[in-house]
Amino acid sequence: MRSPLRFSAMILMSAVLGTGCNGEQQQDPMAGAEVVGGTVEVKQGVVGDLVLRCDEFQGGSYLEVVQTATGFEATYTYEDRNSESPDGMTRLVLGQYEQCRRSTVDARILNCFSVRPGNYLGKVILSTTRVQRTQMVLGSSTTVSYSDLSVAAINQEPGQTPRRDYDFPLSDCQ
Repeated sequence: MRSPLRFSAMILMSAVLGTGCNGEQQQDPMAGAEVVGGTVEVKQGVVGDLVLRCDEFQGGSYLEVVQTATGFEATYTYEDRNSESPDGMTRLVLGQYEQCRRSTVDARILNCFSVRPGNYLGKVILSTTRVQRTQMVLGSSTTVSYSDLSVAAINQEPGQTPRRDYDFPLSDCQ
């Protein structure tokens, strides 16, 4: 009777200490990551200054981050046949942010966020990530590389869509 109890206690302690059933330590997913560069705060400029723009290849849709009087605003504009706009485009506001930080390595890599009283991070965040993909062409020994900019717009304010994700070829972003 004591043997199963001791075995259960050992499994429980292994889980608490971070070891698996075989006794190996779990590895930190960021352990092999290389830290490259740093970030700088995007300074407040003139209202309407463009911080980031990514154009889609087809349809004339685009994502923009621009400066406003109180900080920054991210919008996604796309073609909509039901739009009441004269140009047939619909503009979707993804979020408004008090601060943006830009990578010192690539200016297209941003973290924008709202700040709550007491310097707490708000519920509205925009994060861009440069993604490098390499794939092998089927039936060939040729490989092809792609560089994309992945954009995550998180808005957890009441009545908002909690998250929207976009991917753009890196060459279509400035």
